[in-house]
Amino acid sequence: MNTNYEQCYEEEYADNFTLTKEEMVGYDILATYEKVIEKLRELKIARNKFINGYHVRLTANYRPRLEQFSNNVSDPVGKAVEYKLDSEQAYNEFNIQLNKLYSIMSKEENAYINDCLLCGKSEASLRTKFDLGREAFNTIKNSAIIRFGIVFNIIVYK
Repeated sequence: MNTNYEQCYEEEYADNFTLTKEEMVGYDILATYEKVIEKLRELKIARNKFINGYHVRLTANYRPRLEQFSNNVSDPVGKAVEYKLDSEQAYNEFNIQLNKLYSIMSKEENAYINDCLLCGKSEASLRTKFDLGREAFNTIKNSAIIRFGIVFNIIVYK
């Protein structure tokens, strides 16, 4: 029996560590939101600049997948000088951390970060997609912002 062939589906986990309202009391969500938006702007610019680096992508089911395009550059020294290796390394490390964060966040939190903050879709469309009420959506949204802020050390406390 080939166990790899039998397990062709992606596992879903039952744990969901979305922060509750009580756990979010000590954080300044609005200030953290501004820092998260700035960090995601840097990500968008770096993604276009370092095309051969690691890139976090989300599947249609909002599960993370870390990809790297094959590097067919024949001049690795020239590439290192052109892209400033330190910056590309920082970008790759950011994507590895983002992949880890996406893997522990809920599907709704991942969707908020990806769809609303990165892709510019409306919050109403996301609420409709997941059939969420206003209060449940706000809890998920605030939890995603705080968790992103904690992982990348840009969290603001009250």
